[in-house]
Amino acid sequence: MQAAKDSFFMALRERLAALNPARTMVIDGVTLPAIVVRENMEPRYGEAQAGAFYMDFGDILIAESTRPMLGVDCHIWYASEGSGGTGVDRGRVLAEMDSELLRICDPPHTGMRDYSQTPSADLGSGIFWTVPEMGNAPGDVSIQKQQWSASAARVERYAQLRLYFFLPEVQA
Repeated sequence: MQAAKDSFFMALRERLAALNPARTMVIDGVTLPAIVVRENMEPRYGEAQAGAFYMDFGDILIAESTRPMLGVDCHIWYASEGSGGTGVDRGRVLAEMDSELLRICDPPHTGMRDYSQTPSADLGSGIFWTVPEMGNAPGDVSIQKQQWSASAARVERYAQLRLYFFLPEVQA
C-alpha cells in the first residue's frame, strides 16, 4: 500500500511543480513543491502553513475480485491567508489553489512505483483516483476530525478523494 500512496504523492508533487513552480515551501532549508504527506513529516512541522497542500490517508477498503483491489481515502487540507498581508484576497488565492488541485489530479491515474529504492522501480501496475470532493469545513467532505490549527486570518478548504489500486503480484 505504501507504494500506491508514494506514487500518488509523487505524481501530484511533480504535476504541481510543473503547473506552478512558485507554489513552494521551505522544510529544513530545502525549497520543495508545496504539497506534503503529513505522516511523512517530522512532528516539529505539524503546524500547517497556508499556501500548501497537506495530505492525510484514511480508511482502507478491500474489494475482492479475481485479484484484490484496494482503496484508500485521501484527505487534503489547504488554506490561504492572502498574498498582500492584509488578507483581502484570501478567497482569490484559495480559488487558485482549488484550480491547482483539480488540475494536478487530472489525469486521475499514474503508474505505481517503489520509492523505497533509488532509483525508484516500476511495479508494473497503476493507481487511479476519483475527482476531489471539496468543502469549506471538515464535515463537508466526511472528514472525521480536524487535525490542523485554525486561524481567523485563514480561509480553508478540505478535499477528499479515493485512490484505487491492485497489490503488486509477488514474484516467486
